Amino acid sequence: MNIKAIITSLFVAGTLASCAPSIAVKYDYDPKVNVRQFSTYRIEADRQRNADPIVGSNLNQRRIADALDLSLKARGYKPVTQGEADLVVRFFTDARDKQQIQSNNTMSPWGWGFGGWGMPNQVYSRQYEENRVVINVIDARTNDIVWQGWATGQMNSRNKERDRDQAYRETVTSIMKNFPESAGQDYGAAR
Repeated sequence: MNIKAIITSLFVAGTLASCAPSIAVKYDYDPKVNVRQFSTYRIEADRQRNADPIVGSNLNQRRIADALDLSLKARGYKPVTQGEADLVVRFFTDARDKQQIQSNNTMSPWGWGFGGWGMPNQVYSRQYEENRVVINVIDARTNDIVWQGWATGQMNSRNKERDRDQAYRETVTSIMKNFPESAGQDYGAAR
């Protein structure tokens, strides 16, 4: 293998590592719902949907629930430990195996006939686990979802426990920044 091939291979490997999927956050809501009526909440994990043994573990569920609690309190909502809450904040996680394929065509556009330089097309593949955190905010009276936020990306790829704590906290914070800023505000005020 010549030096040009080694450098190209290292460049492509570095590019693949830097192109790791980031966390993508999206949300949706029911514009007909008057958010001003809500001021209290209760958080619960959707036990039926948290089937993945790692991402859906009790440890990660506690991380998500704690981050949700901090986020909702910061927005002026009050937790309810006894009695009925206005909102039920239910979350779940899942994981899928994904594959990223990248092609690095360094061949001359004119083919081998033009001086015979260039390397043939090289294809690189990277397998990874894509995680998703979904947060459903439900009107406790009607049992209808009034707001939903979700994040997709690699959340469980951190090596240290402290990094994983931070990854889940940042993910939940990113999702919840799209939720109305404080109890009594409308969705338009959160933007």
